[in-house]
This record gives sequence, C-alpha cells and structure tokens, in this order.
Amino acid sequence: MSAYDRARPQAAELERAFYAALETADRYAALLDVLVAEEEAKDDPNPELIRRFHHQRRETAELTAALEAQPLEALLRILDRVLMIKHTEEGRFV
Repeated sequence: MSAYDRARPQAAELERAFYAALETADRYAALLDVLVAEEEAKDDPNPELIRRFHHQRRETAELTAALEAQPLEALLRILDRVLMIKHTEEGRFV
C-alpha cells in the first residue's frame, strides 16, 4: 500500500471532522436564535436568559470565524500536500 493510500483516508477524516464542526456550530447558532425568539415571545420573558442566549450566539459566531480562518487554510494545505505525496510516489514532481 502506498504512502498516499495510507495518508489520504486520515486527511479525508480531518476534512470531514472540520466541516462537521462548522455545520454543528451553524446548527447551534440557529438553535440559539430559536431559543431567543421563543423566550421573547413569552408573556413574561426572562431578560437574563435572553442575554445568555445572545452571549452564546456571539461566542458561537466567534468560533465559526476562527475556524474559517487559519485552521481552514491549514486543512487545505494538508489536503493539497497529500496529493503531492501521490505525485511524488508516481514520479511526477509538482
């Protein structure tokens, strides 16, 4: 089995996990929006609870922004360099 064949599945797993984390953060942010709307619609909404939902929403947005910056660039480099392993093994130099 080639080095590429051994490395590619792990790189693909990193990619899936990364995008799963982004998707999970997006779903969590959407849930927080629903929770805010539900609490605000109550006859006697809890302002402290609403404030905490908004705080969590901001934190989630910051997490998403952080993931979409340097970690995404690093992941793309990893995926690109896995292909370089394949090309090197095949005698093609990039």
